[in-house]
Amino acid sequence: MPIDQEKLAKLQKAGPRKVGGARVKAKKVKSETDDVKLMETLGKFKAIKVENVEEANFFKDDGKVLHFPRVGVQAASASNTFAFSGYPQEKDITQLIPNILPHLGSENLDVLRKLAEQIQAGKAPTELNAGAGAAEEDIPDLVAGEKFDDVE
Repeated sequence: MPIDQEKLAKLQKAGPRKVGGARVKAKKVKSETDDVKLMETLGKFKAIKVENVEEANFFKDDGKVLHFPRVGVQAASASNTFAFSGYPQEKDITQLIPNILPHLGSENLDVLRKLAEQIQAGKAPTELNAGAGAAEEDIPDLVAGEKFDDVE
């Protein structure tokens, strides 16, 4: 079998740089199956996108707030389902008070007063929820196999 000397010289010259054939990069596989399933489920509920929602806040029991600065909201009012999508930031309630005050209704004035008193006294806002534990003492424990009415 005859060898082409020119081709051999080129291969020897490029030898340390080129090994094997042409390199084909593997495609990156993105896992978007959860998002697709979520969108399909929301489609079954006939959820529609709610426009003009700039931000959303979810208040947790420990005094922290999940703050969504840019949020997508989809609502299916027939099935009482709402979906919030975005990247949440966990913040202290004291950081968000100036932005939240215009949005709170009259039912939250007592909570705001207690929070203001605690901040002035130098207590942590997480101690605000300590009084909620006493109200939960009335709730009976459920045992498997028993009816709710029978539990005391």
